[in-house]
Order: sequence, then structure tokens, then C-alpha cells
Amino acid sequence: MSMPETNKRKRLEDIRVYSPSRGNLAIKSEALPYTRVAEPETAAPRRPVLVPAAPADKRRTLLDLLRERKVFAKTAAIACVFVAAAALIVTVSGYNNISAVQKQINDLNESVSRMQIDVKSAERTYLESIDTEAAQRAAADAGMVYPVRGGNGN
Repeated sequence: MSMPETNKRKRLEDIRVYSPSRGNLAIKSEALPYTRVAEPETAAPRRPVLVPAAPADKRRTLLDLLRERKVFAKTAAIACVFVAAAALIVTVSGYNNISAVQKQINDLNESVSRMQIDVKSAERTYLESIDTEAAQRAAADAGMVYPVRGGNGN
């Protein structure tokens, strides 16, 4: 018993969706009067997307590889961290140097003030040691006297 030739599926064109029901496809058959096979839709030809081909002899350079792996961004970030750390170290060491120099300046100022005090006390001692009356007597004994008005030549 063979099936009638009209109900056999001969080609893929015989299967068309007329009315989908629960995922089944309608099959062309003569049992369905007044049905016709839907014409296959011809899609407009799509233009192929052109992708530029890399030349066969072009070799990948180290720069291309570094760009691919984003090495420059990572290196720049690490360099920025090192620059910030170096700036911090320079700032702290500069502060320490300034503190040391300021301490030396304060020590020098203190020694200068001590020396000034010593000079003033030496000057006071010198002035107190001079006896003006004794100097006048010694001058008079040596014959050094103030000229009197109306004396020789005046």
C-alpha cells in the first residue's frame, strides 16, 4: 500500500507555513482544497561587508603588541604612582633639611647673643678700670697740660 503521490513530500518546497499551530508546519496536500503554496520570499541581496585584509607580509610590531595589551596605560599609571612617591620623598627630605638648617641658624644666633653679652661686659670692665684722675696726674707729671688762653701763641 503506497500513499498517493500528492501526499508525499517530494521536495523542500512542499513544506510551507500556512497557519502555524503548536509549532507544526502545514503540508501541501490535495486534502486541503483551495490552498496554494506560498511563493518563497526572495530577500534583497545583501551587500557584503568589506573588511580590509591585512597585507600578508606585514609583521606585527612591538608597538602594536603593546597597544593591544594596553601596556602604555598600565605603565603610565605605575609611573604616576612612582612620581607621586618621589615627590613625597623629596618634600619630606626637604622639610628635614630645612629643619636642620633652621636649628643651626638658631644655634648661631644664640652664640652671637652670648658673644654680644660678653663684649658688653668686657666694655663695662674696661670703662670701670680707667681712672681719669690718675690719668690726669700722670699727664701733669709728664708735663702734658692743657694750654691756657692767652698763653704762648694764643
